[in-house]
This record gives sequence, structure tokens and C-alpha cells, in this order.
Amino acid sequence: PARELLSIKIVGRLSHVDTLDVKEGPWTPNYFDIRSFPNDLRLPSGIMPNLPNVLDKITVVRSMAAWDVVHGRAQYYIQAGHPLNLALAKEVPAIGAVVCHELSKLRKPTDSLPAFIAMNMAGNQAGLINQGFLSAEFGPMSLSIGDGPPNLAPQKGMEETLQRRWERLQQLDKTLRGGDASLDRGFGDYHEYYRGAWAIMHDPRVPEVFTITDEDKKRYGSSAVGNSLILARNLFRADAGTRFIMASHGGWDHHGNIYKEGTRNHPVLIRELDAAFTSLIKDLDAIPSKLTPGKTLLDETLVVAMSEFGRTPGPLSETRKGREHYMHVHSGMFAGGGVRRGAVVGKTDEHGGKIVDYGWSADRPIYMEDVACTIYSALGIDWTKTIENTPSGRAFHYVEPASGTKYVAFKPAQELFA
Repeated sequence: PARELLSIKIVGRLSHVDTLDVKEGPWTPNYFDIRSFPNDLRLPSGIMPNLPNVLDKITVVRSMAAWDVVHGRAQYYIQAGHPLNLALAKEVPAIGAVVCHELSKLRKPTDSLPAFIAMNMAGNQAGLINQGFLSAEFGPMSLSIGDGPPNLAPQKGMEETLQRRWERLQQLDKTLRGGDASLDRGFGDYHEYYRGAWAIMHDPRVPEVFTITDEDKKRYGSSAVGNSLILARNLFRADAGTRFIMASHGGWDHHGNIYKEGTRNHPVLIRELDAAFTSLIKDLDAIPSKLTPGKTLLDETLVVAMSEFGRTPGPLSETRKGREHYMHVHSGMFAGGGVRRGAVVGKTDEHGGKIVDYGWSADRPIYMEDVACTIYSALGIDWTKTIENTPSGRAFHYVEPASGTKYVAFKPAQELFA
């Protein structure tokens, strides 16, 4: 199984018919330079010049679909793997928290970094879904990555003062850290945060992990998403405790002026993602595994790049020159962690509006619950598991047997794997 997961959230939804499932028409700009590749794949090489160089390392999926086309609810869905239920929203943990809860038994004494790290989630309408009813140690550390990551190491000369204050804090709140069941759970949660922060600040690996070189920054596209993926690479390479990373790339909600020059339009954003994603895949595949001779970090890391839903196929909207929300088809990219290399799963009709070949045994679209099953399965986690002792008394299923609208026999998409 894979050892860790990187989830790249393309927030607002990239247009599948302008990228991974490109469909050419009178609306298509000439600079898209659409070209054909193996497995009946066509790509706009003019705005995705780098992706063809890693097609032999990834699987493109063109048969995904969503249950919801409202950003907030759909963004919650892909973080939690569950439909939004306001009565239980504070209780339901994110997929990342469940993964870290399950993999906590593998955490080493030398692991200081948080198991779950999220980057650039400020623009997400659903917010950042946390650990729910699980322990706070499995919740996400949220980072804002712009020109570079934050400096988490103590300032020079502050070591003695910091040590003295830490020891005094332990003396003052010792009675609150003893696991007394009569005390509010928040005391223990706060202690976990403090303990985690202390470990990060005193790990000699941290300065290097949180340093981004100018050469890397340029190669990854000199963008916020590029910098976040450099940090993700550094974190997994350090093997210092981080098992689940979620990196967000926002701004894709192009209802109007989708191709307009001089704005953060679709071509601008896809060029950012193209440079960052392809550099990441190349780097992970070039870094040797610390555990298995002959394997690479990509072999150990499952990478999932997807959005919450698709965008309307065909001509652009007449008045706004954009694309609206679309739940019936969208595309994504999967790599590493045993995923097939050089594959394309699924096929749509000539307009990109209907799936004509699902490409997997369920003979239906791949929904977010199927992606959750796939993630858990790839990491060696039993996706059929249920936790009974929740605050509400309602059993928590890692994957619900039904969506928000109907019963579906969700399962891992094994066809994605070699």
C-alpha cells in the first residue's frame, strides 16, 4: 500500500472540456494548440505544455461525476467523503483526519511534524474540515503558502527563554494533562496542539523542509500552488510524520470571461497547475524510497488532483463568455501509490457532456465516495469500517452506503491500479 497521500484540490472546478477531456469548437482559442496523445487522449498543449512529459507516470480519469453543484456543499463533500449534514457536520472528520487516525500506529518516536497538513484553504467556501469527533492530534495544521512557507524555527537567541517558558507551562497545567475523564476534552486537545508545536520548533529537519529554493520556485511555476507542492515534496521526503497533505488551488470559478487576457483566467490557472503538478511528479519519481530499494517516493505517495464538479460543455455562455456548473462529468489525475502509469480511464461523447465508457467495473461514474474508498484502500485502510461511539450516538461509516440522493454500492476503483 501507499504510505501517504497528497490531495490537490482544484477549487471552483477546472473545465474538463478545456483541459483533460478537451473538446474543440469555434470557441477554442488558437493558442490552445490541441494535440493527440496515446489512449485517445487529446490535450491543449499550448496551455498545458508540461503534462505530456509525465503522461507515462500518471492516470487520467475522464469518467467522474458529482452529486452537488453548489461550491460549499461540494467542497465539503470532497474533503469529508460524505454529503453535508448540518446536524452532524461538527462531528464528521475529514478524510485526512481518518487516514491519520488509522496510520497513527505507524508513527515513529522521531516524527515531529503534524500528520495532516492543509495549505491555502482560505478561499474554500466549505472552510477547512477538521478532525470532527476524533482526537485533535489528527486534525489539520493549516498553512498559508504564498511566496513561501512560514518560518517555524525559533529565532536565534531565544532558545533558553523558550525552554524556561515551556517548562513553566508544564508545571502550571500539569493537572489538566492527566487524562481526567471529568475534564472537558478541550484541555487535552490544547495540550496536543502545544506539544505538536514544541516538537516542530525543535526538530533540526524543519528549517530545511520549510525552505524553498529559487531554482525550485521557478521550476514549479513561481506560484502559490507551485510553492505548496514544493513544500509537500519536502515534507514527504523528510519522512518526519506527515502522512496526508491537502494543497488547494483556488480561483477556477469561471462563469464569465473564461479566456479573457489580463485576468486570472482559465489559461493562466492551468499553466500554474501544469508547471507545479508535472514538476512534483518528476521530483517524486526521482527521489529514492528510504524504505524499499528500487522504489521511489512516487511509488509510496498517492497523488489525487481533482475538483468538486465539472463545467458546462459546448459553446461558452453567450452573454458572459464563461462556463457554468456541471455535475454529470468531470476529470481528474491520479498518480503514485501503485496507480497505473500511462493510462486513461473513461471516455465521453463528442461534446464532453455524457460519459460513454466508464472504464471500470461498476459501469457508472466514479463518485467522491468511490475516490474515498480508493484512497483508504490504497493506504491499507479498511474502508468498510464503522465507529460506533460517536458524540451523537450515530455510527460513523468511513464511507456511507448511500449518497445524499440514492443508494450506491461504492467501492475502490481498482482499475486505476497496476
